[in-house]
Amino acid sequence: MDQQDSNRLGAAPLALVVDDEALLALEMEDLLATAGFATVIACSAAAARAAPVASLSVAVVNLRLNGELLGHGIIRSLRRLRPDLPIVVVTGYDSDAPQADLRGLGWPTVRLQKPQHGEHLVGAVRDVIAQAQCGARPSGGRRQVDRV
Repeated sequence: MDQQDSNRLGAAPLALVVDDEALLALEMEDLLATAGFATVIACSAAAARAAPVASLSVAVVNLRLNGELLGHGIIRSLRRLRPDLPIVVVTGYDSDAPQADLRGLGWPTVRLQKPQHGEHLVGAVRDVIAQAQCGARPSGGRRQVDRV
């Protein structure tokens, strides 16, 4: 049974939350549960790679884990298995910081800025899932600072 069949049968869509800060991960889990999602929390890159990628509706990935910039590698790993997986990237880096550059990580992807990520999480998750369902990349998909 694929994800669309599961959703039609009434099963909750599954979200992967990748964050090493337990309180933030639990907060995101609560917000997503309120919005009707089941969640899997991964606190490390290894745990994220062990997630049931084929069953996921969306992944929420913090770029910085355990003091290192591991999020890019996690996203690449998830996208090797599911190139079209909707991903919300949570970051405390300014949008023009080189660490926050998401080019080359595939699509659909939505960036969510800390610390206000909690109040915008459900909207960002719905937006990235809608992007995946419509199948068309947004126009002007590059960051303003990346445009020539």
